[in-house]
Amino acid sequence: MIQEFAPALRTSSQVEAFRIALQMLGDLCGLGLTYFDFDSTGYVKTATEVSSDNSALMRNIARHEHVLEQSITGIARALLHIARGFGVELPHEGDLKVMFDDSIITDTYQEKKQDLAEVGVTMTVVEFRQKWYGEDSATAEERADKLGA
Repeated sequence: MIQEFAPALRTSSQVEAFRIALQMLGDLCGLGLTYFDFDSTGYVKTATEVSSDNSALMRNIARHEHVLEQSITGIARALLHIARGFGVELPHEGDLKVMFDDSIITDTYQEKKQDLAEVGVTMTVVEFRQKWYGEDSATAEERADKLGA
């Protein structure tokens, strides 16, 4: 005689266990609890929502950027030195600064737009140029004067 065997699948408990494992992985990697987590919201998150949900990730990124900046500037200086050694006429590099773009995580466009609206109110053109173009004070003043600001 054929008998039907169809026990109930416990998928909800398996999904919850998998979700907890992913959260632990994200936390142990320093990326935050929600980095590998899946959700059923069904909509795209804004940059503000992502940055507020992933504060641990943001701190970890900033820490890594600080370490990488020194390495990248060292490599750039070495490459410039090698190029000069081969006879390429290059000006002195001065102070090198690496500017990381976190526009995927933070809404850089909106921040820049807000700062541009603040120019002449709470921020000067020189401060704007220093913040967004990484210029030193003298260069920013010179370029602001050329623009007539």
